[in-house]
Amino acid sequence: MDRHPNDRTTDEEIDAAFERAKKFDSFPRIVEAAYHPEPGLELLFLRLSDGHRLFIPKEMLSELSHATADQAKDLEIGRHGLHVWWKQLDDGLYLPDFLKYRWGKQFEKLAA
Repeated sequence: MDRHPNDRTTDEEIDAAFERAKKFDSFPRIVEAAYHPEPGLELLFLRLSDGHRLFIPKEMLSELSHATADQAKDLEIGRHGLHVWWKQLDDGLYLPDFLKYRWGKQFEKLAA
């Protein structure tokens, strides 16, 4: 939206911004993440701020399809807790998209 320098933000725009911020603050964050490379049961573990724990098999993670165990274990949680990043792979998992598009209906209300 193009604005003239003298334009003012409307009350409706401010209210909408507050509503977006409330939704953002209520979304669960990743508080713990670890990759477990046990033979036959390779998985990513995520503990979320709302108490949910996700155990995600490697085969469900296209980000790790060609990763070695050492590469998969070398992960970090993003600053806002919304993603996991594998620096060696230059790839990551964005939690809202993962919950909405890959995990299923169980978490649809969180990702909406």
